[in-house]
Amino acid sequence: MPRRITKAFFATAAAGATITTLGLAASPAGAASTHAKGFTPSGTLVGTNANCTTAGPPAITLPAANCGRSGYQASGRTFRFAQALITIPDHPGSIVSPADPTLYVALDNSGTNTWQYTRVGIAPCPAGVAGVFIVPGTAVTCPTLVAGNTSGWVAFVATADAGIAPVVSVHPIPAVNMGDGVLVNAYLVPTGNSVQTTITLPSGTTFNNTNAITGPVYTKAQAVADWTTAIENGAAAPEPAVPAAKIRDSQFLQGRFTTMNGTQGTFNGPWTVDALEATSNGTLPPTGTLIGQPSFLWNDGSGFKGMGDDAFGVWRFPF
Repeated sequence: MPRRITKAFFATAAAGATITTLGLAASPAGAASTHAKGFTPSGTLVGTNANCTTAGPPAITLPAANCGRSGYQASGRTFRFAQALITIPDHPGSIVSPADPTLYVALDNSGTNTWQYTRVGIAPCPAGVAGVFIVPGTAVTCPTLVAGNTSGWVAFVATADAGIAPVVSVHPIPAVNMGDGVLVNAYLVPTGNSVQTTITLPSGTTFNNTNAITGPVYTKAQAVADWTTAIENGAAAPEPAVPAAKIRDSQFLQGRFTTMNGTQGTFNGPWTVDALEATSNGTLPPTGTLIGQPSFLWNDGSGFKGMGDDAFGVWRFPF
């Protein structure tokens, strides 16, 4: 499918940003467990375990913070806003081997035994299939072909409040949109009593959701590819499929994070930024084997207040 240019117009008063026309540029590949040729995280490189054990049923009933993710995480401040334009992979979404990851931005305050987050992004969800494969702990039924789910991908919102199973909403994505970008964002209202999310498809169709919450203080903002629920072939671990050659799963563009006191940035800003890498055992090479990695952060040209570091690709590697 030819690459198209996505025009995403969305005024974000809460974060003080305006989105304008964007061409989907190709992402540079990340080098194995180093970002030395580009952006260097202010925090650390963090290994996440692509073969983490899971509990069920349903799959993964407790948090697994070190489980199968690749991307960037901001911390050291409290956050109220996260945004990205996420590229829909140019193939039908798959929940079996090879299973695609969920791709999202998030406001997060999860602990050792409790999920507490709002995630908004895209996920593989074949037409009419039901199961736990978007977020841990909650089963969904994917929209049907009749409902417009011709791509096997959905846009989703998932909100988990402390002690309560995640609430998930899904919206179908037509096949014609594969290869284009979906603009997503999450905003914690000042009262702390709800989170508002917006999803804008390439066609301009917009979905707005508001979910009630109980006043969390989100200590992390994230933009990640996540294999936590991608149980390959019924296995008891995510085990993202290892490709024959290096492949790009997706890319995140127009990245924006905003702190609770209104400090704005891209994925980079006056906070700690950790790069999350999926490895065979949760430790970085040479102890672990690299499976998934974000590229270094780069500038996609959207010109948000002259800031760069607002885009990256997520890649998977052969052993």
